[in-house]
Amino acid sequence: MHLYKVRLLLLTRNLKAAKREVKLAMNMARGRDLSTELLLKSQLEYARGNHRKAIKILMTFSSRTEAEMLSMFNNNLGCIHYQLKSPHTSGLFFSRALKNSSSLRLEEPLKLSTFSQDKSLLIIYNCGLQNLSCGKPLVAAKCFGKASLIFYNRPVLWLHLAECCLSVLERGLLRSSSEEIRVHVVGSGRWRHLVVEDTNQRDGYSIEENGGQFKISFPFARHCLQNALILLQKEEQNATKNVSPSTLAEEEVGKTVKDSNATSASLPVNSNGVSQESKGGMSSTSSLQSSVATYEERQREENHMIRQAVIAALAYVELCLENPLRALSSAKSLIDLPECSKIYAFLGHVYAAEALCRLNRLKDAADHLLIYLTAANGDELPYTNEDRDNWSLKKGGGDGDDLNSSSTPKPAEGARGKILTPEEARGVTYLNLSTLFALQGDLEKARRFVAEAQFLLPKDSRVLLASVYLDLLEGKTTESLSKLKQFGRVSYL
Repeated sequence: MHLYKVRLLLLTRNLKAAKREVKLAMNMARGRDLSTELLLKSQLEYARGNHRKAIKILMTFSSRTEAEMLSMFNNNLGCIHYQLKSPHTSGLFFSRALKNSSSLRLEEPLKLSTFSQDKSLLIIYNCGLQNLSCGKPLVAAKCFGKASLIFYNRPVLWLHLAECCLSVLERGLLRSSSEEIRVHVVGSGRWRHLVVEDTNQRDGYSIEENGGQFKISFPFARHCLQNALILLQKEEQNATKNVSPSTLAEEEVGKTVKDSNATSASLPVNSNGVSQESKGGMSSTSSLQSSVATYEERQREENHMIRQAVIAALAYVELCLENPLRALSSAKSLIDLPECSKIYAFLGHVYAAEALCRLNRLKDAADHLLIYLTAANGDELPYTNEDRDNWSLKKGGGDGDDLNSSSTPKPAEGARGKILTPEEARGVTYLNLSTLFALQGDLEKARRFVAEAQFLLPKDSRVLLASVYLDLLEGKTTESLSKLKQFGRVSYL
């Protein structure tokens, strides 16, 4: 019973109560195999961010001969090394865990318990995250495709599949195009025919798993993001149909207290006059109820974070597919999202400005960027380092990606390296304003903003190309050529 309670407390992230229950479980299990208790204790330390201590506990693990235990042992080591920023080492342990897990299915005769002990799909999901972080989006997509057999109703899975598509784009393996079907005319006269071509089959990468097939492409990325939004909406509707979880938990706890007070007179008491059952049972029940209520509240916060990431990615995908109206709609919905983080609000304004530029609504596009330029307080940063750190802490502490725990990394060790610094975000704003004023023909303002952007983003090739574009508009070909020579990937004949 204590082991199940520990699992529940770890799932709900009540680490203080979990630590108490783990200690009690290990005291009760003295003299017998402690494999399960050690795994849970290691997972507790992992959830608390004590990764080195978690490894030390796993090294005392004795049941390394059983395939089931060995699979969990290697998987947990893989998760720990992933948090320690060693994705290649974690991939090695995940591979070992998969090998151990697959050996379970080779046993004859096949037992019914084997199906519950086989954690292959969970490990494959972890492999997908590891490959995505190592810059292998195609392998990651294949892993997520297999894991979709059990995680098909998780919004974060579809978000990761979309991220695989975008990562492939960054490597130049996909071409952004809104044309899913092309029609060609071949032959002439009576032999003239129309040939319908599916551009996805030429531009995408097919992955077949378990009888199903999906294609890495921009339309597929949009499909994944729409699936994620549908699942998020469904979860929100289910939450509103039921009674508020926190209210329900409080009522249950209150009822438990009343029932305990009503029956305490008939229960045996100890020398201190305290009912023996009320001392442990009531506190345990109330602790579990409050843990569940806190967990459900945290789940709502995580879903809100996922929704922001999904809508922002959807706006970007629509821009890549040359659908500015849809991109503008997604960007506006992101900006209008209640309690939207400043980081994603900034992305929403940038994507909205890009969509409006493509619709030739330059004045409206400028309005989205000029909100960060205030005459009273000077230029306002799109967000602060505190916003960046808070977002990284929340992301590291609760997206549930590794399916094992919710370790909270320190700001310097978290995911903040993937987020632009506030100064870099301001530089992007200046760069976009420079391009916008150049399109409007105001070269003086365009030149001023590109100079500001170059100061904040000195190594960004986009700033250099924007400066070259302004020189060409002013007829300064010599200056343009000298600047282009700074761009190492340009060859001259």
